[in-house]
Amino acid sequence: MTDPDVLGTGPQDVSGLLGARAGEGARAGRLERLRGELDNPLFRNAYALMLNGGLTGVLGLGFWIAARHFHSHDDFGRNAAVIQAIMYIGGLTTLSYVLMRFLPQAGRSSRRLITATYLFGAVLAALVGVFFLASLAWWDSPNFDHLTRPEHALPFLVFVVAWNIFTLQDSSLTGLRRAPWVPVKNTAYGLVKFLFLALLAWTFAPSDGILLATMLPVLLLVVPVDVVVFRRLLPEHIALTRRLHRTPTPREVGKYLQGDFVGTVASHSAINFIPLLVAAKVTESTNGYFAMAWIFGLMLDLLALNMAMSLTVEGSFDTTNLARTCRDALRRTLMLLVPVSLLMALVAPYVLGLPFLFGHGFRHHAGLVLTLLALSTLPKALIELYVGVLRVRSRTRLVALIQVLRFAGVLTGVVLFVNDHTLEAVGWSVLIVQSTVALAVLPALLRVVRPAPSVPAPARGDGDLFEEGER
Repeated sequence: MTDPDVLGTGPQDVSGLLGARAGEGARAGRLERLRGELDNPLFRNAYALMLNGGLTGVLGLGFWIAARHFHSHDDFGRNAAVIQAIMYIGGLTTLSYVLMRFLPQAGRSSRRLITATYLFGAVLAALVGVFFLASLAWWDSPNFDHLTRPEHALPFLVFVVAWNIFTLQDSSLTGLRRAPWVPVKNTAYGLVKFLFLALLAWTFAPSDGILLATMLPVLLLVVPVDVVVFRRLLPEHIALTRRLHRTPTPREVGKYLQGDFVGTVASHSAINFIPLLVAAKVTESTNGYFAMAWIFGLMLDLLALNMAMSLTVEGSFDTTNLARTCRDALRRTLMLLVPVSLLMALVAPYVLGLPFLFGHGFRHHAGLVLTLLALSTLPKALIELYVGVLRVRSRTRLVALIQVLRFAGVLTGVVLFVNDHTLEAVGWSVLIVQSTVALAVLPALLRVVRPAPSVPAPARGDGDLFEEGER
């Protein structure tokens, strides 16, 4: 009988070898699972959008910290308010979800669909921008007073139109099922913002330096991104979808818009009009603290929203597997959001309140606001996933109702309770409204994700049978 020690494979060596092989097998298994995740377009696009949110969030944090040190409290708050106005008006007039809903199946009409949304959004953005400038007397806020002068008003309108197209480019890339391009585009934008901020601060440091550093990179990047979309990605998409899906008719798009546009306006207003209204009710310095809390709360919201957007695209691409797609999206959303949002709620107010970041004033004025916004992300995630299902089913009137109720609830709380000393009312309003709506839609969402039971084929003449979860 051969002695295993003579061969150098005694009990310890054998166990070590088996342990090494087990470790290699475990690593191979993890890599295989990761590869499987990324092979799924739902997760690949959602993770790309989440990566985009993470990268832009980190770059945004650095940008605002640097901007805070380069500029005074008042200039910081005023620039933040004007940037918020540009993003609100520019984003309000986009047809983002039309692209995400119909581009996956648009075929040869994809180019025409993107071009039409660009033209519609740009013209409408300019008109709404002019209306905003004409209404400045009603706002009566020191954050917007300088926009009454032509040398500030004209660049404001240019920035509004540019931001509209820049925002639609993300939706175009997502609708083309090429979401990994989104973090590439926005990371480049975040890096160029730093460059402009430094150049402006080290040269003549204008009072509008933060605004210019935010918007000039948009003008620089918007054309190259469209070259990539129209010259490279669109031809590939058209070739892929020409025979796979039929082109949506104008009537279908118009019917979808009847509810979707109202819902999108309400949803966008809940994100961007609320901070605009707060800016009109508080001083420049207080608005600077609030703007940071709102931006970091929005970073968490994007995690939920990005998965819902990917659900809309993939659900539209393959409607027969909607229940399974929604289950996968819900599972991944909860796995990511629960720990991240709780960590943000507990830790972020103290971290951002450190002296070398935004100082004690942030924790005093806006720490509780950020905690409440972080907690509200969990119910909002459930709502966004259900809204994604409704978009796939083209039930846009119900989408509009949900979005309008959310916006109206938060708007009421801000109008009635917010001032320089009660910023936390914004956080409480958001948390209460999101939780209430989430409880209302949760039963319907659970019916969607419930696996459909096996049923025998229908007898002749019975018609089609659909389970609730697959409708």
